Amino acid sequence: MAPPNLRGAFNNGFQVAIIFGIVVATIINYFTAQMKGNIGWRISLGLACVPAVMIMIGALILPDTPNSLIERGYTEEAKEMLQSIRGTNEVDEEFQDLIDASEESKQVKHPWKNIMLPRYRPQLIMTCFIPFFQQLTGINVITFYAPVLFQTLGFGSKASLLSAMVTGIIELLCTFVSVFTVDRFGRRILFLQGGIQMLVSQVTQTPNPNPTIRFLIGTQYLKTSVCITDRYWSHDWSQIWSGWNRKHREK
Repeated sequence: MAPPNLRGAFNNGFQVAIIFGIVVATIINYFTAQMKGNIGWRISLGLACVPAVMIMIGALILPDTPNSLIERGYTEEAKEMLQSIRGTNEVDEEFQDLIDASEESKQVKHPWKNIMLPRYRPQLIMTCFIPFFQQLTGINVITFYAPVLFQTLGFGSKASLLSAMVTGIIELLCTFVSVFTVDRFGRRILFLQGGIQMLVSQVTQTPNPNPTIRFLIGTQYLKTSVCITDRYWSHDWSQIWSGWNRKHREK
């Protein structure tokens, strides 16, 4: 449904929403951790109900897409929805494209068998391996366990929460960089350069037995290296694979 020239940016909107939520959570955790008594963690945990309620209400009022309506046989409702989305009644050509695509998809026999054919093997391999290696980068450790990670580097409890908040903000800003560049440079360029630069930054985080090198690197450099890894993951790898797979499906 997104305009072709903005499809990559709209696709990355999902990742923007996730990272924004993570940043808000880290900010809340930082300030509630400073509350006296044993109430901070309760407030932090209880506030998680707010987005949950918002999602529940949104799910109740969220309309169906034209594609979904066509697949279920509600063609008139689908056309009205498409007109509402585009803001015009002149949608006959686009609507017919949706109808044709739906009819063509119904003609496919044995889809699970067809996907194993040699001509679809490159797409199948990329679809499986890109998200697999995305998780092997270890980004979930940074995203979900950043305070614990920074404590192992010698940071105090307050400093660890602050560092996690800074890391989340960097991730959010870099996600916006991807939103504004993916449709200009393409997913392939961002994917390749992000992978190379993440590799370099992660090599510097590898434990070194030499005490002199460990001293020269220091915890501050490791913190910077973690932020660099986070920066290139959020800029490139965090959303590129889903958009890339969608691009293959559209062909």
